[in-house]
Amino acid sequence: MIEEEMNLLNKEKEFIFDIYHSAVLCNYIKYWGLPESRVISTRKKFDEKIYVYYFPCNERNKICRIATIGLSLQSGLMGKVECEYIFTLPCDLGKASLESVCDYLLDIAVHTVTEISDITPPRVMPPSGLAPNEWRTKAVLFDELRGEDENFSSVLCEELFKTEFIWVVPIHESEFLSIINNGIEEFDYHEQNSDVSIVDVNRDPFIL
Repeated sequence: MIEEEMNLLNKEKEFIFDIYHSAVLCNYIKYWGLPESRVISTRKKFDEKIYVYYFPCNERNKICRIATIGLSLQSGLMGKVECEYIFTLPCDLGKASLESVCDYLLDIAVHTVTEISDITPPRVMPPSGLAPNEWRTKAVLFDELRGEDENFSSVLCEELFKTEFIWVVPIHESEFLSIINNGIEEFDYHEQNSDVSIVDVNRDPFIL
């Protein structure tokens, strides 16, 4: 009887995940076009699968995106994580391989599940050796989405799923320290007054 009940619960859990996955993926496709590939991860720290989708540059989008589906349903320190992560990157992925970038985003997801109690942006993560070797930007800023359609965050079935889409921005160590010491405003000021795109993971620092 117990085994039967567990099987039913697992099937219901899978069904709910499938609904969520479909709703979020439809949202991504609506604004970014079709993905080119995906990775499915079942790392030890995850109690649900996490998908990482790669959306390459196309005629409509001159930047690429790499985004999670399933992070939101993971059990974190304070309950469900309730967010998905999005990398917005140059078309060439900053000279890194797609595999290394996807692995890095999954490493960040593991860190969130095991170490972060409040996912509310803006927040930062210190420089890490897990970042792709080809990138000069080794720290991370977690921020509200910028440059997306104003309706992007409106996902089907949002009455069932509470999900925040968070922009994962590779930044320099000097920028990380500035945000820690002075808040996000100084970084935003220098970024907005720069001719260099924040998407460029090999750019010079906005703040030295």
